Amino acid sequence: MDDIDKLITESKETKKGEIENILEEIEQLKQDPTKDFKSEYDNSIQQLSAKEGLGKTYGQPRRLTQERLRAEMTKCEQAQKGVDSLIDKLEDLCEEAVDDNLTINQATLGAKK
Repeated sequence: MDDIDKLITESKETKKGEIENILEEIEQLKQDPTKDFKSEYDNSIQQLSAKEGLGKTYGQPRRLTQERLRAEMTKCEQAQKGVDSLIDKLEDLCEEAVDDNLTINQATLGAKK
């Protein structure tokens, strides 16, 4: 019987300690229920900003990189236009040379007859 009383007393004390811990946690939540939420929210915002390149810290490098990329793309487009115009000129000159050669051949054939 003493063993049973001892077990009940120990169990009672254990449960009393657990209840006190839970009550302390409840009191802390009553004081500032959004404390954990705020810290998690701030961490999430920080991670999202880093991932998406947003805000002052992460946005500026992204914007600078985009600006450089646009400048390089513009240079490439201008170079491509220059190459295209040179190719067009070369094609025109080739056609002109072929036409001149045909004219010369026709003239020499006409002169032989």
